[in-house]
Amino acid sequence: MKNALHTMLGLTAALLFLTVAAQAQDKSAQLAIITAPGAALSDVSLPDVGRYFKAEKNKAPDGTKIVIVMMDVGRPERDAALKGVYKMSEAEYNDYFVGATFTGAVQAAPKALGSPAAMKKFVAETPGAIGYLRASDADDSVKVLKVDGKAPGEAGYALAIK
Repeated sequence: MKNALHTMLGLTAALLFLTVAAQAQDKSAQLAIITAPGAALSDVSLPDVGRYFKAEKNKAPDGTKIVIVMMDVGRPERDAALKGVYKMSEAEYNDYFVGATFTGAVQAAPKALGSPAAMKKFVAETPGAIGYLRASDADDSVKVLKVDGKAPGEAGYALAIK
């Protein structure tokens, strides 16, 4: 009886490990930070991603002005960006950009787009644009940035869509 219980516990632990590992590599459940293929950015820290998206850091390493783009309100990708990148709720995000616009830190809140196709097109065609989408929606038209040295699909990648 004891051996059966140990075997069952071992199998349960292995199944749990495999499930967690599979979720870590599920690109449809991860948020990819994207920019144009020729952009200077390639590997950024999560805090720097937040600084770019909050317009606190407005130039890429090569001096290109950063243009932030968001997905429309209500999309799961936007919710993931607000939680994982901005560390804000929708209301806090709105208040942040109203304040930043009022003080002159930014001219306006980031442009919002309604689909992954629109996001890829805008980012690919706009110098300095930085946006996001599901990692599974990324293709060769955009460059997926590593965050803290990890690409979407790698274990320990920081940005998940729930």
